[in-house]
Amino acid sequence: MTEKCYLLSGLGADGTVFQYLDFKGVEVEYMEWLSPLPKETLPAYAKRMTQKITTPYPILVGLSFGGMVAMEIAKQIPVKKVILISSAKERKELPWFYRFSAKLKLQKILPYTLIKRTNGFTYWLFGATSAHEKALLKEIFRKTPTTFLKWAINAILTWKNTEIYTHILHIHGDKDRILPYKNVKDTFCITGGGHSMIVNKAHEITPLINKFLNNAND
Repeated sequence: MTEKCYLLSGLGADGTVFQYLDFKGVEVEYMEWLSPLPKETLPAYAKRMTQKITTPYPILVGLSFGGMVAMEIAKQIPVKKVILISSAKERKELPWFYRFSAKLKLQKILPYTLIKRTNGFTYWLFGATSAHEKALLKEIFRKTPTTFLKWAINAILTWKNTEIYTHILHIHGDKDRILPYKNVKDTFCITGGGHSMIVNKAHEITPLINKFLNNAND
């Protein structure tokens, strides 16, 4: 029986960002985001997302924010493996200023309309350098509903997870400015990879994923 990977994209991104990866020997399905409920926590949201999973012992592939959701799903249903790309496994892997911002509740006063407007700083922050990467990032921000953006940022800043799933592959770029590499542990490092490396470093990420998927011991 062919194994199935469920793909969870980054904040605001859709399944198109996974087109740069070439999954071998598995079936893949992109999980569309649900509309969050008012004041819904990340664990509660992940529980609702599990209703989309119909395969026993699925493999979860999470990009950025999607990786955090994957970690919460793995606490609620049996999964075979978890793959994180440019993400965090637990709260301590978030930058200190994220946690500090949560204590001050700064997420409540962020100018979300301005955040959705991409500019030179946004491109630098996400590591988007080519015209294609910048256009893709601009489109992602444009399509992200402001209500989802506000909820997700609050969910990230207030994330409490301390549990780490055993069968996990964490791939991270050493130039990631959203989730700095120095904070994450037990990862495969992609040299020069920024937060958007799924686009420009896919040729390095794909072999790592397929090796992990095809290794029965992992």
